[in-house]
Amino acid sequence: MSASGMLSRLRWPLGVIIGVVAALLAMPLFSGKDKPAAEATVGPVLSDCDGAMRELVIQYTSDSAAIVTKPYQDFLTQLPSAVTVHVVCRDRGAFDELSAAVGRTDCTLHPVFVGHTMTSWSRDRWICMQPAGTATAFTLLSPKGEMGADAWPERKGDELIGEDLAAASDIDATAVRSELYFDGGDFVCDNATAFVTPNVRKRNLQNTVKTERELLERLKELLGRNVILLKTAPDHHAGMYMMTVGNGTVLVGDPRAARELLTEEEIAALPLPEGADLSEETCAKFDAVAEQCRDAGYKVVRVPVAPGHDGRRFLTYLNCVLDERDGKRVVYMPTFAAAEKLNAAGTKAWQDLGFEVKPVDCTSCYRFFGSLRCLVNVLSRDK
Repeated sequence: MSASGMLSRLRWPLGVIIGVVAALLAMPLFSGKDKPAAEATVGPVLSDCDGAMRELVIQYTSDSAAIVTKPYQDFLTQLPSAVTVHVVCRDRGAFDELSAAVGRTDCTLHPVFVGHTMTSWSRDRWICMQPAGTATAFTLLSPKGEMGADAWPERKGDELIGEDLAAASDIDATAVRSELYFDGGDFVCDNATAFVTPNVRKRNLQNTVKTERELLERLKELLGRNVILLKTAPDHHAGMYMMTVGNGTVLVGDPRAARELLTEEEIAALPLPEGADLSEETCAKFDAVAEQCRDAGYKVVRVPVAPGHDGRRFLTYLNCVLDERDGKRVVYMPTFAAAEKLNAAGTKAWQDLGFEVKPVDCTSCYRFFGSLRCLVNVLSRDK
């Protein structure tokens, strides 16, 4: 049967045919069993520094208690009552264990039971897209897949977290899956720009896209922001070396400033298992991030950081969570035992920008290659 004969037999109105074709054309950025973006009214990616936090997501497993309990306690007990924190965990026992360890909070802790293995690193699982138009649901965009998922059962469980949250009856969110590979930590955003780590280029070029230009166009369409795809940066998640702070300003780490602040004895005594890497080669990678931000029209403020020689453990004050409410700006900032001078320098940098600093002791978690922002994902903010 000819194509025209088939259409005649089905008697589809032309408008329906056009609608189907349009929907198919809108789908290339998403794949898998999740609800496609074409069915949702999706706005741009959520800013890291604008608006009052309303809902957050953390993940908790009993076997990670020694790593995450202290930062969770410091963070959750300082949050205001207007914030709801969705605690993703396997069962009631795990939720009760964390609640007892944290103690009294003004914020609301809401359990989301998933019944499968996972890690406690929430940030990388998805990025949040704002609702557009009259829509109310935030969209959780998960990557095409998790690195190591085939050999790491907990990471395989992490792949499902976006769907788990969207399936919860009292969470207004939709889950979609991208055709791109990324970690949520690969992005730092304000209301104008999304800064994207070089790792996104490495994971996608000649894999999900053919050219860098194609990747850039997909990211712009996906994120709904101007995109700065960093060419040179430390080999880590973006929040380890930079953070948007609003008002056209970016805070960028500076190992050279740490080197100038500390004596040789103090540098040697920093709690980094393989020692601090404050070499000119490493400083140049941070300098390159600052220069790329300036080229994008941003004011850049530098703050001392101490990356480790292993390239994974950072004493950084940028892997933080920002809030803006009641005319005040607040930063929940990581601190580290045995790094008092650096802690003070990080605090001063944020205070000089007008932020109230609420310290969160991340001594127990930075040794495992992540800090506060790695543990916390923001699901919604008030406009």
